[in-house]
Amino acid sequence: MYDPLDLADFIARRRKELLDLGMHIQTRDDFETLYDLEIEGKTISPMFSPRHHDLLDQRARWICGTIDNEIVHVQAYRMIDTGEASMERALGSEFSRIFGNPALSDGRISDALEDMRGRVIYHGDLWCHSKLRGTGAGERLGALGVASAMMTFDPDYVVGFMEQPLAGRGFFFREGYHHIEPLGSGWRRGAPFLLESDWLVFCTRQSLRKLVVRDCQLNRVKQPATVLEPS
Repeated sequence: MYDPLDLADFIARRRKELLDLGMHIQTRDDFETLYDLEIEGKTISPMFSPRHHDLLDQRARWICGTIDNEIVHVQAYRMIDTGEASMERALGSEFSRIFGNPALSDGRISDALEDMRGRVIYHGDLWCHSKLRGTGAGERLGALGVASAMMTFDPDYVVGFMEQPLAGRGFFFREGYHHIEPLGSGWRRGAPFLLESDWLVFCTRQSLRKLVVRDCQLNRVKQPATVLEPS
């Protein structure tokens, strides 16, 4: 049975594993600072730009990882409440506003997005410094981001886009995404930052809770039995 305290333990374990690598993690809402950062080989997408979105401090967070006061990791997530509309329609409208392309009228970004309604987290812009390669930090940071979004906004879904090399190695599953789907033709006009080989990855609230419960069961320390000596 899911217990919200298990989610706190799940996050604490990932933070401890990252701390063992010397990394300190902080969740922030100052997106102006994020956009002012000069990050090696990384440009933050306009999906998290304060110029395009109001009230980001209330609807979004970004995560900063540092080692010896040097930024070695960033990622971000924001909540989109679709209301009665689908996430496909909501995301299409976002792309239209940001990139100036007409709203999608033919073709879909993803069939799965058409079925999503409610509170949906868009999770993206995950970047790790080259010094973290081979440490396993990436999957721990991804899982931490998904869990942090779950704790902050209790969404119905968490979605993101993943490049083929990472998706092909099963990276999405280790981050907590239990579903994957190829992109439809709608991305071509709607989202120029996506590649034809990219994948949509997503999870539901229920699958996230199952992951947390399973993780806690695997990591729960059994207390030794107390043996009473006869008097």
